[in-house]
Amino acid sequence: MPTIRDVAKLAGVSTATVSHVINKSHAVRPDTRRLVLAAIERLNYRPSAIARSLTTSVTRSIGVMVADIANPFFAAIVRGIEDRLEADGYNMIVCNTDEQASREARHLEHLLAHRVDGMIIAPTGEPQPLLRDFGAHNIPLVFIDRKPPEPLGPVVAIDTRAATYLAADHLLRLGHRRIAILVRSPMLSTVVGRLDGYRQAFCDHQLSVDESLIYVSDYAVEAAHETALRLLMTSPWLTAIIATNHMMTLGVLEAMREQYLKYPGDLSLVAFDDNPWLTLLNPSLTSVRLPIKELCDATVQTLCVAMENRKRSIKSGRAESPALPDILLQAQLISRSSCRQINPA
Repeated sequence: MPTIRDVAKLAGVSTATVSHVINKSHAVRPDTRRLVLAAIERLNYRPSAIARSLTTSVTRSIGVMVADIANPFFAAIVRGIEDRLEADGYNMIVCNTDEQASREARHLEHLLAHRVDGMIIAPTGEPQPLLRDFGAHNIPLVFIDRKPPEPLGPVVAIDTRAATYLAADHLLRLGHRRIAILVRSPMLSTVVGRLDGYRQAFCDHQLSVDESLIYVSDYAVEAAHETALRLLMTSPWLTAIIATNHMMTLGVLEAMREQYLKYPGDLSLVAFDDNPWLTLLNPSLTSVRLPIKELCDATVQTLCVAMENRKRSIKSGRAESPALPDILLQAQLISRSSCRQINPA
């Protein structure tokens, strides 16, 4: 494999001149530049990304950390971010935390050591001192979907409060009063928002919330299935369920099948994450559509602005870059055939 020294020898220049041509870090005479570029092409030389990063302090790599890459929601987020980053000339390093703070910490150490230019992270919700080290190294952080325990960068998220309000209000307007909701860990900012929206819908209809119908489940389908079974067996007067993510929807559907229950006849059902397969079910599922593409686009755009601000701050000698605002996107209720009108008890 040819080296920078081979290029310099063929072009008849120093290695420093070759480096200046590659990194555009210093003015080079046009005829010399042409000689270097011709040598690079002839030798098919490819500069080392690590070596270039040491010279320019830019790796063109972005760390992306999500909770569970197997979850279609996060898989769609990773794909959306990758499409935008590739268009902007960046590479992506993807890490999966499995909602474990210890894995999150290990990935953060790895990404910091690899000198990523920026980080997009869906935090576990646990305090993570390592996140402050990114700021100390002038590496911008943008948080996607969830808020971190402390404000260390802009948050780009979907308004989960308004999204869950849409689902609960829809069912309440159809006459439902015994409405269960399945959520993740209450320590996540998304879950706090969902429960706020759920409760607000009842309040606006001048109704009280039955707290026993709020069920917390792990993110795995198996856990959601077990939680849904427990719900169905202990709440005989239940008329509707809100499943707040893709895995919980699958768990609820499996539990209903085992209990010989059908929607909308026995129970009305509202799903989150408007996956294409929801329309293939018979009847099709009413869902809350989350603007995933817009979420990814806004996140990458925010990170690019933060990285540009960082460069300007370093160049001007300022200690800090200007703070960027949080961005909150709105979901949409897609009414299909899984909910029915009933007479309130």
